[in-house]
Amino acid sequence: MQGNHFNEVRNHLVKLAMTPGWWQHSRHRAMELERESVTHGHGLYLGMRESVRAELQRLGFKPHPSELEPV
Repeated sequence: MQGNHFNEVRNHLVKLAMTPGWWQHSRHRAMELERESVTHGHGLYLGMRESVRAELQRLGFKPHPSELEPV
C-alpha cells in the first residue's frame, strides 16, 4: 500500500509537470525516484511514473507540443 509520503511526492510532480516548461523535469525526476527505490532497496517510489501519468491523464493534462521534443 502506498503511503501518504508517496502521494505527496506524486502530487508535487503532477503540479510541477503542469507548470509550463517543467513537464520533462517532472518525468525525469519520477524515473530517478523509481531507480533510487531499486538501487537503495527501499522501494518507496516504485510505480511513481505510472501514478504521475495516471493523475495527469485523470486531470486531462497534455503538455505543450514544444515540451515533447527531445531534450
